[in-house]
Amino acid sequence: MNKFESIVETIKKEALRLNDIEKDKAVAKQICVDLKNEVLKLKELNADKFKNAFNHYFIDYLKNNYLEFNGRISRRQYWMFALFSCLVSFVIGIIGGIIPILSIISLLYALALIVPSVGLGIRRLHDLGLSGWFFLIALIPYIGGVLLVILFCIPGENKANEYGDK
Repeated sequence: MNKFESIVETIKKEALRLNDIEKDKAVAKQICVDLKNEVLKLKELNADKFKNAFNHYFIDYLKNNYLEFNGRISRRQYWMFALFSCLVSFVIGIIGGIIPILSIISLLYALALIVPSVGLGIRRLHDLGLSGWFFLIALIPYIGGVLLVILFCIPGENKANEYGDK
């Protein structure tokens, strides 16, 4: 193969690579359009609804039911508390990442939520008609936590049970 043929082969390979780059650019452009559309949808969210839900499902629960282990709690209440707890944890984690001296706040937050989280889990199990002792299933290595999450996803009983009214 002479030098000319070698150059032609190199040009062909580069042309194919550029073709792939153009395809990648088109995919990236579509992803950007999709992201833009999703951001526009997020802008439509009502800030008052978010604030009211945060206050109702997270702040009010921490204020009024911090040490509550009796009664029942709905699936929606449980998962909304978990959602807002994760969001707050995420924000605290970002702050701790930016200002390392404040990373202790993340640990304090996690410790502060242990008791209400266990109480919520027990009350969620009560909604299913199960004893709060079922919460200890989480201690089973590997599958215990998964089983507990599955239980938390099951709809509660639609009638009164030994733990309270619906």
